[in-house]
Amino acid sequence: MNLKLIAICLLFITLASCRKAEFQPEVEGEQVPSADLTITLNEVLENSPYTLFKAAWKRSNMSSILEKRGDNSPVTLLVPSDAAFIADGMTLEAINNTSPALLDSLLLYHTLSTAVNPKDLSERGENTIGISLLENKYLKVKGYDNEYQTDPYFYRQCINVAGNDLLINGKKAGNAVVTLAKNGTLWPIDRVLKKPVKTIMQALQEDGRFGMYVEIMTKTDLLWEESMMGFAQRTPFTDGLVIGNNYLIFKSILAPTDEAFHQAGFKNVEDLMTLNRRNVLPYFDWDTFEPVGKGYATDTLLTMHRWGRLLKERDGWGPGADNPDSFYSNDLNNKLLSGYALSTSGYSGTIPVMYMPFDFGKNEAGQVTLKVKGSAHPIATVVEGDINTLMGPIHAVNRLLPPKNFKF
Repeated sequence: MNLKLIAICLLFITLASCRKAEFQPEVEGEQVPSADLTITLNEVLENSPYTLFKAAWKRSNMSSILEKRGDNSPVTLLVPSDAAFIADGMTLEAINNTSPALLDSLLLYHTLSTAVNPKDLSERGENTIGISLLENKYLKVKGYDNEYQTDPYFYRQCINVAGNDLLINGKKAGNAVVTLAKNGTLWPIDRVLKKPVKTIMQALQEDGRFGMYVEIMTKTDLLWEESMMGFAQRTPFTDGLVIGNNYLIFKSILAPTDEAFHQAGFKNVEDLMTLNRRNVLPYFDWDTFEPVGKGYATDTLLTMHRWGRLLKERDGWGPGADNPDSFYSNDLNNKLLSGYALSTSGYSGTIPVMYMPFDFGKNEAGQVTLKVKGSAHPIATVVEGDINTLMGPIHAVNRLLPPKNFKF
């Protein structure tokens, strides 16, 4: 697939339209033929066996909310089974004791702003981004039509099918059997979806497994600021991982666990600082009024955990523009991402395009593996993927991913 087309598809804030038929097998299951669609989504729901979802729907304001959208605005209902509701503590008694406003929030998160047909999804390699109807009024995203403005933040569900399995945000959530109505789709799922509440940085800090990663990167950020006193710029580690300039950016990262550092011989952050001291630490030369040293050895050591972008090349106009990198675990494969352009050649067209630096695979347990192309360093395994955040997924990896010529 043309690289530019892949980037555009991943950027879509509505369901993308690009196709890759060779990535997925034909989906099995019964769908209502589109030529016979006379039944409404409300009628489909009423005739369905999902009693707890229906009870929540009737107690909520969802019927009036969708009525205001009109018949020409089809939606997809992701409908948890009764077993899923009960496992989540949402019994009939709990539903009847929950306010309509809270039920609205739950159901809006499970409602996508367009009708989704699994036959369309079966032809895609990449996830399809479904925009839910639930808005977070306290958050904004970078403008889609105008990057100098912001757009409202609506929670997203990244959807795909693999054989008969429905994947939502990289994880199995049911099967590919749906019911199509004239004004939307009812898609049963086997778990209640949880909206993310943390930024990537908050999730890293609170998880407990990524202490060394967070500490060394924030430490070098602080050292740089103290040394340069604002006279030289360095992209901070927190860039894109926190809400900055009143908006957030969708992305993913490959977060090394503390065990990954231990496997590489680093017992603690002081060991990492010893690595940094093998070269002169960056400082500002007041005689030449220029910075000495561009960064720290640990910047290079850890750049691939942010898709190599910590060390992006620049010209007089700045670095190349970033293409989307919000990848869930089912995106992490060579068919989709080999040759994917992570950044452009910049305003002047003179900066080397940054391509996906990894070879992906799977181990016997079905876990995603990855290594830097041409590197002799050990293969890393995604030991937990798709840790969902407000920005996108964190993938925990058990090995460091140094650039191919990096020595430590």
